[in-house]
Amino acid sequence: MPLDHYVSQVHLGKFYSPALGNRLYAIRKADLKTFMPNSESVCRVMDGSTNSYLLKDRVIEGFLKTIEPNYNPALENLTAGKIDSNCIYAIAGFVAYVVTCSPAGMRIQSMPLKRMVEHQAVVWMLRVLSLPLLQC
Repeated sequence: MPLDHYVSQVHLGKFYSPALGNRLYAIRKADLKTFMPNSESVCRVMDGSTNSYLLKDRVIEGFLKTIEPNYNPALENLTAGKIDSNCIYAIAGFVAYVVTCSPAGMRIQSMPLKRMVEHQAVVWMLRVLSLPLLQC
């Protein structure tokens, strides 16, 4: 069971403190205590990039391999005003992944989907119940 980062280590590296070297300042949600982790230690969950609803349950990893190596150059291009299709793809891909695969993103996105499925189940049941009974 892999530990998958829902925020890319490439992105987290942007927050390293020069005073700490390869570490960043962080605040733990549970107790609001500060700590100084490296990027490998935060924003990760077991099997975060595994989706059993897909034919290949780890296909998200392949997608991320097209995003993460291009993320820093895309940010540099964006900052310099040199926006091209690669820049848009890398940044949009990063945002899409965080919005859909982070724990908060999944929690936020799940309620509308749950309501839609419940609504469709009710509609289906009403249609089934209104069908005439078959005579044997």
